Amino acid sequence: MRVLPLSAALLSLVLLGACSSYNVTYDYDVTASFARYKTFDYYTSKKGTGGTTTLMDKRVRAAVAKELQAKGFMMETKADPDFLVTYYPVVQNRKVRTNVRTGWGWGYRPFYGGVSTTTSQVRNHKEGTIVIEIVDYKTNQMIWQGAAAGALTDLNSPEDANEVVPKAVRDILAKFPPK
Repeated sequence: MRVLPLSAALLSLVLLGACSSYNVTYDYDVTASFARYKTFDYYTSKKGTGGTTTLMDKRVRAAVAKELQAKGFMMETKADPDFLVTYYPVVQNRKVRTNVRTGWGWGYRPFYGGVSTTTSQVRNHKEGTIVIEIVDYKTNQMIWQGAAAGALTDLNSPEDANEVVPKAVRDILAKFPPK
């Protein structure tokens, strides 16, 4: 009797996993003392390069702040923070060529014949990655980096982006800080 609910739960987890069409990777400086980091700010605001410029930047920035604050880190804009966060929503146009071959054949040993044709189609799609980097404020050295390759691929609407970006950022920052 308990097999059916358990099977349904496992099936739904497998289907949810199949929906994630991006690959999350991370790397960090094993010599960094992550326990001492308590406050953060964005790299752009400390370096005076402007801040958010696109809607995607705003989505990523909001998701990063939410995740870091949920982990107990505090945003520090007035004094020097412990670490700086920089992020790169990178979107590139890619061309994909598909070939479809169709044909018809006939024959009887030793005589065979056939006719075939190949149709080629080139499609453009957007491929996107979110990269998040954590930099020690005092040393200006990168101490942690994570990325979700493919997270921004083929987002067709603002609703898609609003759903995918926070999940991708949560997945990237799942391993920050390292234990």
